[in-house]
Amino acid sequence: MTTSTEGRTALAAAVLALLGGLLYLAGLVLDVVALVRFPGDAGRVAVHAAVDAVLASALLPGGVLLLRRQPAGRIGCIAGSSAALLATLTSAALTAAGLTFADFGGPGDLAMGGLTALVLVVPPAVATLLLAVSAPAARWCGY
Repeated sequence: MTTSTEGRTALAAAVLALLGGLLYLAGLVLDVVALVRFPGDAGRVAVHAAVDAVLASALLPGGVLLLRRQPAGRIGCIAGSSAALLATLTSAALTAAGLTFADFGGPGDLAMGGLTALVLVVPPAVATLLLAVSAPAARWCGY
């Protein structure tokens, strides 16, 4: 069991990154289903799928590598959580500006965005980012 501050901090960042990565991987699967089921909305869903793929591909390996004390894992956690924040805040801003919409009969239901996304995504992404950039996590990776 890890008893050092470095280990606990890095472990928390890694677990949050892995959970976030799994969330975005599930979103990617739902996006693929939406692409098949709603081909008329392919443009918007394809963009969402691409974002989910990028986030999952940064967070999942980042979490695993951080558990293995690899500096690349810390970088993956930082990049993935920063990108998740950027994507969520951009989506919320577009929604607030009226440039996107969520309906109740298509793939809009799968990615509501807006306030729900802010509440569900921002706190864990900020926590992951802060834990990954912290000095204890850096020491855990040998810096």
